[in-house]
Amino acid sequence: MTTFALINELNTKGIELWHENGDLKVKAPKGALTADLREKLVSSKPDIIAFLQEISATDRMPSIQAITRAEPNSVDCNHLPLSFSQQRLWFIDNLQGGSPEYNMPMAFEVTGHLNLPMVRDVFNTIIDRHEILRTVYVTQEGETVQHIRNRLDVVFDVQVKDLSHLASDVLDDQVKALVESDITTPFNLAEDLMLRVSYVKKTAGSGVIIFNMHHIASDGWSMNVLFKEFLSLYEAYSQGQMNPLPALTVQYADYAHWQHEHLEGDLLESQLCYWEKQLDDLPALHSLPLDYVRPKIKQHKGAIVTADLPATVARQLLDVAKAHELTPFMLLHGALSLLLSRHSNSTDIVIGTPVANRLQAELESLIGFFVNTLVLRADTKHDTLSDYFAHIRKVHLDAQSNQDVPFEQLVERLKVPRSTAHSPLFQIMLTTNTDYGSNSDLADPTFKLPDVNIQPYQSDLTQAKFDLTVNLGISEKGVSLRWNYDVSLFSEQHITQLNDHLCRLLEGLGQSRTQSSQQLRDLPMLSADEIQYLVHDLNDTAMDYPRDKCIHELFEQQAQSNPDNIAIIFADNSLTYKQLNEKANQLAHYLKEHYDIVPDTLVGLCVERSLEMVIGILGILKAGGAYVPLDPSYPPDRLSYMLEDAELGVVLSLGHMKSVLAEFNGHVLELDGLAQSNRHTYSDYSTENLNVIGTGLTPSHLAYVIYTSGSTGKPKGVMIQHDNLTDYMLGNYSNYFEEQLEGSLLFTSLSFDLTLPSLYLPLLNGKFVELAIHHPIMSESVGEILLNDSPRLIRMTPSHAHLLINQLSGRISRTRHVFVVGGETFDDQLAKQLSDHFPNLLLVNHYGPSESTIGCASYLVKKSTEVSD
Repeated sequence: MTTFALINELNTKGIELWHENGDLKVKAPKGALTADLREKLVSSKPDIIAFLQEISATDRMPSIQAITRAEPNSVDCNHLPLSFSQQRLWFIDNLQGGSPEYNMPMAFEVTGHLNLPMVRDVFNTIIDRHEILRTVYVTQEGETVQHIRNRLDVVFDVQVKDLSHLASDVLDDQVKALVESDITTPFNLAEDLMLRVSYVKKTAGSGVIIFNMHHIASDGWSMNVLFKEFLSLYEAYSQGQMNPLPALTVQYADYAHWQHEHLEGDLLESQLCYWEKQLDDLPALHSLPLDYVRPKIKQHKGAIVTADLPATVARQLLDVAKAHELTPFMLLHGALSLLLSRHSNSTDIVIGTPVANRLQAELESLIGFFVNTLVLRADTKHDTLSDYFAHIRKVHLDAQSNQDVPFEQLVERLKVPRSTAHSPLFQIMLTTNTDYGSNSDLADPTFKLPDVNIQPYQSDLTQAKFDLTVNLGISEKGVSLRWNYDVSLFSEQHITQLNDHLCRLLEGLGQSRTQSSQQLRDLPMLSADEIQYLVHDLNDTAMDYPRDKCIHELFEQQAQSNPDNIAIIFADNSLTYKQLNEKANQLAHYLKEHYDIVPDTLVGLCVERSLEMVIGILGILKAGGAYVPLDPSYPPDRLSYMLEDAELGVVLSLGHMKSVLAEFNGHVLELDGLAQSNRHTYSDYSTENLNVIGTGLTPSHLAYVIYTSGSTGKPKGVMIQHDNLTDYMLGNYSNYFEEQLEGSLLFTSLSFDLTLPSLYLPLLNGKFVELAIHHPIMSESVGEILLNDSPRLIRMTPSHAHLLINQLSGRISRTRHVFVVGGETFDDQLAKQLSDHFPNLLLVNHYGPSESTIGCASYLVKKSTEVSD
């Protein structure tokens, strides 16, 4: 019974309720407060107090109009409206051409002599009693309506499947197959009874009985009603008694008619306005990380993870709920929202929860689709536990005060785009074992009937209507947790971790019962092993590296060890390590002599990808200066700002770019011919390495200044020292620069620091760097290069990755490339597409601000593997 329905029942008996100082007060006429009502009052006390407090705060009491039975002559049984909930289910079923998604089955193991003719009589009585079970849904003049069939036109029988002839070694598998077949067989909404009953006979004294209803005629509460009526009628009939069930005063069709008449006008509009404001800018999907790419069509296949906490934790949590004036369900919702917030890195957490929607007492005994869904939107951005729980309490009370709006109308009003991949508004559902749909009466292990014992049948088939359905409950026995998850989205390991973390969070909440100022961030979630791994092991990245060396000195070591290795490739030209080092030395000596370059002197480099670009970088570094990349494709205003902001006096460039630097008043040095010819401007200068001590350069001096967009909208120069750059390069060598790599492919701008590992990592390890021919985004040759058999390091953004996939046109390369993707949001779908085209690749998601030296966070998306043809 819902809180309002209970209060309504008490009021009709003259029993008054109010609250004082957080306690419930009752005044009742003599004899009105029966033992049954007293028990209901005690068990519902927190909910009643919260409800009454809300009424006091809003100074209004919901006015719920009673539902009455329509006069026989006033209603056309062939033209009855569907309820709002039914309309949506009918639409989905019609769209899918019949689906078992909304079947509501129960299956039981039967031991003893089950009287099947009596079972048939019992369900004939139930079908006669509940018109909704013999209602079909037909379209008349473009409108879908309910048609209640005459009882005499309905034929019902128990479908019996006899497997008693089978040997025991195959029997269980056959039973399982038949049970799952029944569960997954769709209903025909235009023709079928909305209830079917099957019995699978295993032996003369055992079997499995299956009750199955369609959601359009049922909900979780209705499953309880059906089961209770089955037990009551079977027991009565087996003893030769008459039907003991009281006559129903209304039918589901009366409720549907009342809903269309009542939920309109000011009441509906005011509640819709509340939801419009509450759900404004609602995220389309939750942010919880998925383990697999979301299918375009929801699969509905689920699995279960469960856990229990002891009674001591339950008592502690109930004390916390009382201290913060919460119902137990509010407390559990707050805990789950906090867990999801921590795992999804979002403070905007949206969870759905079912409400029985049976506010009138006359609806409690009906079978039908009454359930409504409330959308609970929690903001976890609070400091203290008391502030957070005050917010959670308000979310619940406001939602309850506006619960009349059918979920289907809310979706329509908010113009939520429909998707076959996920449910609208929310994808995570929270229920409790006191909810309408928990089948709490079915939780007992065994039910006894005359000559028969029945207990729930354990089927391996689990449906998942949502991404996650979390059932939480508190009782005197403890706290129960049950996770129903979509296996196409989540792994068992992931859900087990969520379950463990929620258990730890609940235990921490229980221990905070005397600390109202408890900080939310201090509530525990991780195990000791996880803390060790995340805080200590992952950060145990200390490594020895040459702290006394500048980045170009490490290149010089490679030039000495591997002089004849190819260092740089561009189009049809290349340079060996010896050639590259010598040309860079000549440029460095020239810069040192003519411009007195000292440590931290900034020198501009305005070039496209070319051999001269790399010579220019090394030449500036060897001279003791720091380079500032200036992308010639940038707008003139941006380049002018960077030239002025960096106070550049010298810029290295190429002759055909004179117009780009036309407004620059400093010195422009052209690098033309430096790479391809032995006779050039700098050819008379020494090819020997400059002595670092003589230049005054140390690893703590600047290596480069790179300009980012900046948070203010103006470009911002980020200064990076040699030791930062060396530390990053050598550290990431161990992360993803595999020994089998022959080199890298560089196709991004030097002004984008994601480019730098593709340049430096190979040059510090005797490998080659291939520069893609200049193109503002990515030349088509990139895809062709990556289809060859030379394993490369490729750094790119997700935008580049999409272009690459388009270039490949479905072609596959089994070369063991290493892809490092970052700079933008990188989703699972793109990762899968890259893996499909490059099944052997090692795929890394890398990110970090430029200030952290290129990046600071790496995640191994896919390990490199050998895949045979």
